[in-house]
Amino acid sequence: MTAVWRVFFVSSVVLLAFLALSFPYVEPGTATFVVTLLSLGMLGVTVVGSSALIYFDWDPFEEIELSR
Repeated sequence: MTAVWRVFFVSSVVLLAFLALSFPYVEPGTATFVVTLLSLGMLGVTVVGSSALIYFDWDPFEEIELSR
């Protein structure tokens, strides 16, 4: 399950890099600036959350036994 968290982490970091590249071209006070800040917040939460899940090696399905 750690592979899934790593995919979330890497994809969020890539999107944060794209956001950082576009940030100098966004004018403060516009709607685009607000959307940029909201995206920064959501991606930041995703990076912190997925890094915590990777660090603690959390598997949400480890207690579920599939029986037929």
